[in-house]
Amino acid sequence: MKAIYPVLAATVLLASCAQDPAPANTQAKVEAKAPKPKAEAPPKPYPLETCLVSGDDLDEMDERVSTVHEGQTFEFCCKPCLVKFKKDPDNYVAKLAAATKH
Repeated sequence: MKAIYPVLAATVLLASCAQDPAPANTQAKVEAKAPKPKAEAPPKPYPLETCLVSGDDLDEMDERVSTVHEGQTFEFCCKPCLVKFKKDPDNYVAKLAAATKH
């Protein structure tokens, strides 16, 4: 009976060494070579103190809301102005560009 333990131990040891760890290492190499996605740049802050839709002063509004469109933050005095912006964002992008030209 004692002779079986060394044989059993050797069999288990050889079986564990016989497994090929290459797939795990290969996967790690593939992941290391894959290009990492670029971190998204934070949106530009809204440069005005007024709502682009209504023209109201943002600091005086209780319902102030904002959204990010094409990397630019837009702030509005209320939700209805945000809805109007979403119907025609290009119009308001142009308004913002005109308002911030120096």
